[in-house]
Order: sequence, then structure tokens, then C-alpha cells
Amino acid sequence: HQAHQAHQAHQAHQAHKQHYQQYPQPASTSFSSLSGSSARADTIRSVVQQQQQQQQPGSSSRSLSRTSSSASGIASGIASIPRSASFSPSCMEGHGRIVILGGGSFGASVAIAVANRGHNVTLLVRKQPLVDDINQRRRHPRFKDVILDERIKATNEPEQAFKPSQDGQPVDLIIHAVPVQVSREYLLSIRDHIPDGVPVLSCSKGIELKTNFFMHDLLNETLTNQRTGNPPKLAFMSGPSFADEMSQGKATGAVIASFDKRLAKDVAAILSSDSLRTYASTDVAGVEVGGAVKNVIALAAGIAEGLELGMNARSAIVTRGCYEMRRLGKLLGAKPSTLTGLAGIGDTFGTCFGAKSRNRMTGERIGRGEKIADILNTSDQVSEGVPTAKALVDIIRQRDHSYRIDLKYPVLFGVADILDGARTPMEGFQDVMRDPLRMEMYELPDKVA
Repeated sequence: HQAHQAHQAHQAHQAHKQHYQQYPQPASTSFSSLSGSSARADTIRSVVQQQQQQQQPGSSSRSLSRTSSSASGIASGIASIPRSASFSPSCMEGHGRIVILGGGSFGASVAIAVANRGHNVTLLVRKQPLVDDINQRRRHPRFKDVILDERIKATNEPEQAFKPSQDGQPVDLIIHAVPVQVSREYLLSIRDHIPDGVPVLSCSKGIELKTNFFMHDLLNETLTNQRTGNPPKLAFMSGPSFADEMSQGKATGAVIASFDKRLAKDVAAILSSDSLRTYASTDVAGVEVGGAVKNVIALAAGIAEGLELGMNARSAIVTRGCYEMRRLGKLLGAKPSTLTGLAGIGDTFGTCFGAKSRNRMTGERIGRGEKIADILNTSDQVSEGVPTAKALVDIIRQRDHSYRIDLKYPVLFGVADILDGARTPMEGFQDVMRDPLRMEMYELPDKVA
């Protein structure tokens, strides 16, 4: 009887598989070929295939239990973690060695969260005074009330950051927390020191303006090993994660995405603690699109606030902006479910309505009449939404050849026009309110025209 049931189950599985395969499946890297170059798309696709082949999990069924005291709360319900193909057992247990690129507020907050998990952390920063603040005073200038864990160290020497520790422990994971627009130059300056095969987790959100590259494209191009041709092992983190709250140990949820499912799960397990809950995903396109577009929507929300249009207007603008995020995501191969999760709507809510959101505050100043150049010159933090707005419009024009695409993306196009000076903030919102009457259209067609 059991053999008959197994035979029936196998037949049902094969029938389902044949039914599923008759439909064309979107390439997992469809968002990478933003310029429309099929050659570059093929290159990225082959890189990902190599990456997936190299990262297949081992055959061992041995499990590792989480032993870090800081992870005891989240360990309930998770009896064990499979042996990782990319990470050492000590790292999976919460005793890894992690290098964080960038000493800004977010890099420092991630360092605090990771050290609380039990890992040893090295912050690779640019300036010696920051190194002294961290190593000698146990403080970071962004979080003056937070005493840094002894597990956190800093250096401005790449060779020092990446070499094995005194007890011989190599680097397990690299976390990239450098602003997108300076990432290329920074990575090229240090890549000769980065050990081959060490996974890289990108926390940077946005699009490189001069190439229209998302971080996946940028990291693949800059970190592919020049001698062996091996592509980097990449993962991407996104979600509502204000740095000051993370530095205080307040509860935060985020998504870790990678084309390699095992890598995404392993990185999520390595970072998760009582205060940081990370979920795994294979939808890199969705996580990257959500992390980029939400900053532009936040600019729109801030502009509405600066114009004193009221909460009704702000809520409507954010909601319509999320619809445009879904439309663009579908165009670039993202899953709608990802964009309704933490990396999409979740991050958008925090960025649009959070009192400490850089992009929202920049938009608010624009709405009050300040010039964008003056705002950027007087701000000590980066507003990624400003360069991302222009890049998104370029990408939409490259990929969507339908009639009047500006009517399909009125929020994204409106913000770009306001930043370019083509429209005043009030004109931009008046144009949105004069949008042609139509169905709300939340169910997008299978093919976005």
C-alpha cells in the first residue's frame, strides 16, 4: 500500500513539473541587464550559474546547535542548523570573524548587532580619528551614548582588516555598508586584499548613477577575482532598519537575499539574534528594487510634508508609489510578494514616515523651497534617493517602451522632474492629482506593458 502511494505521489509530482515547465520562467538575473545589452545579461547569467554550482551544500547531514547566549531566545523552535558550505562551524554557532566595510552610522549599527550575536567584528574605515574613537574610547561619534562591545575593532588598513586573526581565524563574512555612489571606487581600492571565496553581504541600497547598476551588478563587476575569474558569493540585506535603533538593540526585521538559497539561509542564521530577525529570500531583484525605489518614494512623502499637504496626501502618494514599485519590480523580474514584504512596503513605511529618515527629511526641505544643491551641501549624511531618482527614470525609459510611461510612473517621474528643476514641488503634486481617472489597477498583468 505504501509503495502504491509513493508511486502515485511520484506521478503527481511529474505531472505538476511538466505543467509548470510549459510556461516560460523569468530569468533570475533579468533585472541585471538594465542597458538592454544581451551580451552583459549572458555574462551575468553565467556568473550566477558558476556561483550556484560552487555553493552547492555538502552531503554532510551533521547539524550544529546555536550556543551563543544572545541567540538563546530565537533558538527556540530551531533545533539545529545544517552544516554550511560557505561558513565555518564556529561562525554558524555565533563565533565568526566578520569585516564591515564602512564606518558610517549604518556600518557601526550593524557592527553592534553582529557583536551582540557573539561574532568578532572589524570595521574598515577611512580616517584614523574614527579608529581611535572605536579602539581606545569604545565610542562611535554617531552613537555617543553607546559603549561599544570589546569584540568590535577598527582599522583603516585593508591588509590588517582581512588577514587572519592572531589565533589564525580567517574572515568568514564581509559586510558592505558603503554608499552606492562611492562603492565602485572604494571596492577597486581594496579588492586585492579581499580573500577569494569569502561571501559578501551588501547593505547598500540604490543604483549607481553613471552605469545604472544595482549593487548586484556593481559587486559582480568589481569583485570577480581577476586571476581565477571566480565570481563573488553575494547576498543582499534590506528592510526597515534605522541605524540608531539598531545601535540601541531595538527589535529590527530584515531580509537576506541571494541567488543561492543556502547562502541566504546561512547569513540569516549568522546575523539573527534576540534583537535582529533576518529572513531568507532568493529574490535578489525584489530586494534590490525595493531598497532603491523606497528612497525615491520617501522623497515624495517628504515633499508632501514640506508643502503641508496633510496626512491624506502623504498616505496616497506613498501608496501610489508602492504600486509603481511593484510595476517596476515586475518589469525587472522581481516577485510581487517580496515587494509587499519587509524589503518593499516594510522598508518604505519606515523611510516615508520615520522621523529620522534622511530621504524623507531631504524631501521635506525641498517641499519648503530649499534648493537641492544647498540641502546636499549642508547635510552630513547621504540621501541615496536623489541620484536613484534619475537612475530609475533612465532604467524605465530603457526597459519600458510603451506609450506615455510617465503616466504609469507619475510619482517616480515627478520626483525626478522636481530634482532636475523641471517642475516645482507644487506643480509635481498637482500633476499627480490630475492623473487620468482610471481603475486603481492593483492586479498587474503578467506582462507589464
